[in-house]
Amino acid sequence: MYQFFKITMLILLLVSSKVFAVAFDSCPSKAYLFQGKPVSVYGINLVTGTNSLLQDDTGLSSNINGVGFNETDRYIYGFDTTNYNVVRLGQNFQATTLNVNGLPSDKTFYVGDVYDHHYYVYRSGTGLYKIDLSPLDSNVNSTLTAQLITSTASVSLTDFAFHPSNSRLYGVDNGSGGLYEFDINTGAATYIGDTGELGTFGAMYFDVDGYLYLSRNQDGQIYRVNLSTQAIIDSGVVPAIKFADGPYSNQNDGARCANAPLIDTDEPATIDFGDAPDINYGTTLASNGARHEMDGVTWLGTLVDGDYYAAQSPDSDDSITSDDEDGVGFVTAIEPGLDSVITVNASTTGYLSAWFDWNDDGDFSDDGEQVITDKTLVAGSNNLVISVPFGATVGETWSRFRFSQQTGLAYYGGSTSGEVEDHVVTIVDANTSQRHFPSADGYVTIAYEDNWPETADYDMNDMVLRYRITETLKDGDVAKVSISGQLVAVGASYHSGFAVRLAGIDATNIDSDKTRLYYNSALQDGNAQESGMTEASFIVINDAIEVSSYNCYFFRTLDDCREDVGVEFELNFSLITPVTTGSMPAMPYDPFLYATPGFYHGPSFAQAPGRSYEVHLADQAPTEKFDTNFYQLAEDTSDPNTSRYFKTSNNMPWALLIYDEWKWPRERVDLAVAYPQFADYTTSGGGTHTDWYDITNAIANKYY
Repeated sequence: MYQFFKITMLILLLVSSKVFAVAFDSCPSKAYLFQGKPVSVYGINLVTGTNSLLQDDTGLSSNINGVGFNETDRYIYGFDTTNYNVVRLGQNFQATTLNVNGLPSDKTFYVGDVYDHHYYVYRSGTGLYKIDLSPLDSNVNSTLTAQLITSTASVSLTDFAFHPSNSRLYGVDNGSGGLYEFDINTGAATYIGDTGELGTFGAMYFDVDGYLYLSRNQDGQIYRVNLSTQAIIDSGVVPAIKFADGPYSNQNDGARCANAPLIDTDEPATIDFGDAPDINYGTTLASNGARHEMDGVTWLGTLVDGDYYAAQSPDSDDSITSDDEDGVGFVTAIEPGLDSVITVNASTTGYLSAWFDWNDDGDFSDDGEQVITDKTLVAGSNNLVISVPFGATVGETWSRFRFSQQTGLAYYGGSTSGEVEDHVVTIVDANTSQRHFPSADGYVTIAYEDNWPETADYDMNDMVLRYRITETLKDGDVAKVSISGQLVAVGASYHSGFAVRLAGIDATNIDSDKTRLYYNSALQDGNAQESGMTEASFIVINDAIEVSSYNCYFFRTLDDCREDVGVEFELNFSLITPVTTGSMPAMPYDPFLYATPGFYHGPSFAQAPGRSYEVHLADQAPTEKFDTNFYQLAEDTSDPNTSRYFKTSNNMPWALLIYDEWKWPRERVDLAVAYPQFADYTTSGGGTHTDWYDITNAIANKYY
């Protein structure tokens, strides 16, 4: 008897696993993603994009695609694309091959789903089939029959999904991004509208509320389509809105119990939502509000608690349980036009993004309302500075902070890690005003010849910049300065930098915590304020060649180097004690060129002059770092006793300030050749031809 039992058990172990496949216990909220060959099965939380590997060995060495969840028997059905077989998987994700007649023997199916105990498969150019699964209820070895619904299948699909309540199939054409509805009785495809997204949508799911989810193979991004808004559908547009980030693969397919909610309230709450009012800021899941999977590592402050659903102000979860909005502190007042200091306490290294509703219109979508983008925080306290727009609306408004191991988060959508904190902030009236140079939206042109003290080619294009200053006044005194512009040409072989000095302004009156330099909107490391200076001075560009010569030299002075603007810069600094307008240096302050340390800078210097070399606008005295031994070398006629600086004997300067977006000479074209009236202008001391720089006075083909 014992021997018989052993033999029987051995036989049972060798029998196909389909005999003992175990159905899912319930209708799971998790989505399942099938990827690769051999196939691996992942569990996807569509709310946040969090995923985990559930099974990497289904018992088959092939890919399984066209999967769908059968709510009647709680199995997943799919298509073995290598062996052209229909398979069934239970909760252990072991594949059982089924016996099916009626499908093409040489065609594979990547598109499939299950509805009302029938498995539907689709292939463009081949047709739509349905397979009655009910014979399996009594015998898993039953032979199933595939019924051809239609051989007309022209929409290019890589998946489709059944709506949980209307028995219709929906899929997105990969070529056009168009959403189609399919009649399962006739196979007729009806165009619904444009999703606005393209790509291979290899996995599609529905939830119990009738939202359609699309997972794109190329980048794993998960989009949501709202099919309940008839007005949008009638307009021919059904926008696919970014919902979360999932895993990507070149072979994707998905299955989900469509009648399950996205969040399983029978399990512990592991998702953190925001608290701002949903009607304004889109906080709830239905509004695709910001939400984070609590990873146990990444959070703000000392507390983070999980939510099943967003509870918005004034009835947020903070008033019910613990207040976990404890990661952000506002150190200084938030005042229009000025800078404010905040402190952010992080549990670990991660990325912070933040938004402020500056105009109090109930959203974070306006230009300038994202104030922090993927800022790297370290564990512990981080001091940050935000610039408050001059036009910010005085009064209470909302802010949103998102901390995660992910970058590229919007103010909405899911994240696989971290925490979101929404905070009410008060913008206080600070009696601020602004003044601009040359205007609020205009620029002057500053151009330098870097051959000083020689004129050499005198093409005045060695460094050309657009330049603007905005001063913010508080109670009539200058409290903050913003210097912005663009590096538009570098026709130089010498390495030079660009700096700005505020003559007469004590260097110690600059708030170093609020001094920030941006290139192309990206915050630069370090402090732009020069050390070792009694007057405030700032290094804006240390090496113009380095920041402009991405693909070529003589940037935008030769035809073969016509790249875009080299760098857009913005320097912001605040004065600890505001300065009266009468005590501020006249704008444009003192913008100057200097020699980048460590580089040769012409035959007039025995060694690299470095920071001791400067070129200023005509009759502007240099800074305290300038080497006065350089005066009157070569063609320079500077004389501090008569306040004459950086001119030749016939008054030709090495730097120009032009109140226009001026066109500079081409490489090695003398300024007086490109603009013939310039010579008379200089020799007359500016008495004649004051409009010499106007483009109508230039010689064609001599300027850039």
